[in-house]
Amino acid sequence: MDTTQLVIIISIVSVSLVIVVCGIWLMFILKELRLTLKKTNGIIDDTKALTSSLSQPLSSLSDFVMGFKNGLHLFNSLFPKEKKDKF
Repeated sequence: MDTTQLVIIISIVSVSLVIVVCGIWLMFILKELRLTLKKTNGIIDDTKALTSSLSQPLSSLSDFVMGFKNGLHLFNSLFPKEKKDKF
């Protein structure tokens, strides 16, 4: 076996090992990414539940304030204020 064949065999083996190591490393990264996405999805679900539980009372409060405002407007239209004459 001459030196050219030996160099080619060593380079093919080393390149193959690097590719295998990179593939294994990529699988670990994808596994971590999957776990991270699961955790993120759980956080988003919790946030969605929290915002929906907060929106209902705020909507009720807004309806109450609008009703109060309409009641005051009705009261003011029934009993108008007397305008003062300016001298």
